[in-house]
Amino acid sequence: MILLPIVALVISLLVSANFFISTLLFLGLPTIYLTFRAKPMAKKASLFSLIFSIPAVVILDYIATVSKAWYVPTTIFPFRLFDIIPLEDFIWTFLFIYLVALFYEYFFQKGAKELTSLKVKPLLYVSATALVVFFILYFINPDFLYVKYAYFWIGLVVFVVPTIVFLSFYPKLLFGHLKMIPYFCFLLIIHELVASHLRHWEFPGTNYIGWINFFGIPIPFEEFFYVFFAGAIGITTYYELFDNKDRLSM
Repeated sequence: MILLPIVALVISLLVSANFFISTLLFLGLPTIYLTFRAKPMAKKASLFSLIFSIPAVVILDYIATVSKAWYVPTTIFPFRLFDIIPLEDFIWTFLFIYLVALFYEYFFQKGAKELTSLKVKPLLYVSATALVVFFILYFINPDFLYVKYAYFWIGLVVFVVPTIVFLSFYPKLLFGHLKMIPYFCFLLIIHELVASHLRHWEFPGTNYIGWINFFGIPIPFEEFFYVFFAGAIGITTYYELFDNKDRLSM
């Protein structure tokens, strides 16, 4: 798992990989490896990732792109959703969420007494409700979906606040969440460097709370904090929230 991001780095730079190929290298390779190592857990993790990733991309990617928080300049596919969202974003988000969920299950939950199931109906209800609200706003007035400092608010509302609230009720899960940071920080830092070098994505706006000189590459502070540190923890929070686990016994 540690060597795979290095392999992805070397191949991506050698062949000047596009966003699609780079995504398969950085997220697809460890996902395939863990899927074979954790077959009993793969079905639940993949189902969660599929249901969770669709509204996440449609809603958050649209808001971020129209608000100029981030942008993917090129796509290998002949169209974009709403003429804005590249299909690569769906693939990247699904694989990332799936990898986080499977990583958490395999490395930090395999000592559990039994494999738990997913709360599919509540997850579907929440996802469908979010999409309905989004499309209502989109058709009534798309300007409602322009958000100043969009990256800051997306990270705060979607990841940071739910994580803090959830862990305040289940503090015993905090250590398991924190243990996700080292690997995904390592993976995503390398991925960020390659993506920035090959221009897989960019940050065209000015509404960020600050900039960081990241190995000579300027990136918004929001990218640094929410992606490298809060992303995996936030996804783990939602994964736990929709898990049928009895947390009272923890």
